Amino acid sequence: MGIKKNKKNSGMHDIRKAVEAKVQKSVVEPRFLTSKSRFRFKCYPGIACFTKCCSGIKIYLTPYDIFRLKNRLGLSYRDFLMQYTEPALIEKSQLPTRSIKMKNDEGRACPFITPEGCSVYTDRPLTCRYYPLGMGTMKKDDSMTGENFFIKIREDHCLGHNETTEWTIDAWRADQESDLYDEMNSDWMAVVLKAKTLGFVEFSQKSLDLFFIVSTNLDLFKEFVLSNRFMDAYGLDPEYIAELMDNELEFLKFSLKWLRFVMFDEGDFKVDEEARKKAKDKLLAEREKQRKEQAAKVK
Repeated sequence: MGIKKNKKNSGMHDIRKAVEAKVQKSVVEPRFLTSKSRFRFKCYPGIACFTKCCSGIKIYLTPYDIFRLKNRLGLSYRDFLMQYTEPALIEKSQLPTRSIKMKNDEGRACPFITPEGCSVYTDRPLTCRYYPLGMGTMKKDDSMTGENFFIKIREDHCLGHNETTEWTIDAWRADQESDLYDEMNSDWMAVVLKAKTLGFVEFSQKSLDLFFIVSTNLDLFKEFVLSNRFMDAYGLDPEYIAELMDNELEFLKFSLKWLRFVMFDEGDFKVDEEARKKAKDKLLAEREKQRKEQAAKVK
């Protein structure tokens, strides 16, 4: 038992060293931070670099990001995705998602940025909330959870690091509500983390399509859940499903838990395999239909 524990610790140490070596070559400060680590930072209208961090970047969207932004703009999932996003792959994975579609100007600015700041500030994506921090997770063996660590991003143009306002990582996350976003996305992040941990394992196209649908378009997934096949497949009470349909946030949480279950069999769903397969096939057929319709419009 002692040898096994040492091997685990050695593995975690090797991961940590590999990440440290990589970040030394980037704008990331080469040290790991904990939730109690302290740093100085302040961003505000009037600082000389205001909004410079909002151009020339890739902003990947989490499910809760999309939920908040489409509601803020009064759009359906589909309309929000078509107007404000573009296809993307989550870094170091095969997982398809969407990122913010930047303006087609010289600086590739975010479409929500104005001279006065962010026009959707209270509903801004998680990436924006964390800045100038980043969060990672080192997963231990086959456990369902991992050890979170934080890093500090220091870009040359950013003057906020010269300010005297001091934070702990926990205090910054609470102030920016990134802790809320992490909670809402927790099941989804568990899927992403495990997919990255598996490295170059090939996912089936069906699995990738299911991941994409649940991650980006719950209006489409809702049609799937309302089918009798889905309820039969997972032994769900129609009254419970009706309650979910009346509470969009609870439906989001349910959907991400379901995604974690179908991708990696983590969770407590009960399954009728035959009904489950029929329900999946129906959802994927609808996804393919929408894909062809979008391709036709582009032409």
